[in-house]
Amino acid sequence: MDTLKGIEIIAFEGAAQLEAWLASHYQLQSGVWLKIAKKASGIASVTNDEANDIALCYGWITSLRQSCDEAYYLQKLTPRRHKSAWSSVNVARVEALIAAGRMQAPGLAEITSAKESGRWPRS
Repeated sequence: MDTLKGIEIIAFEGAAQLEAWLASHYQLQSGVWLKIAKKASGIASVTNDEANDIALCYGWITSLRQSCDEAYYLQKLTPRRHKSAWSSVNVARVEALIAAGRMQAPGLAEITSAKESGRWPRS
């Protein structure tokens, strides 16, 4: 198992594999580093946009990005912190995910918590 700063590095060939993994690991507090193939590499991989949407569905968020090698970069994926503010970009993404029926219970719980604590932007 490869790690960076004590956090596991994992790779997925596509969005379905990441979603299946996160569905059973969303309670993991340390998060993970996703090993994402660069577009020019031609390697099958989940994309950053797919990872971001899937993360939001389960109450997680993408954050730091780090270089890995010629073919890959690393994208940190962690549970959303309980006091973190929601950007208007992520609010719009979540609204689209809700409309598409993709949001999962952990992600919906994070939205409820954000609205109750005032971390959800007002329209």
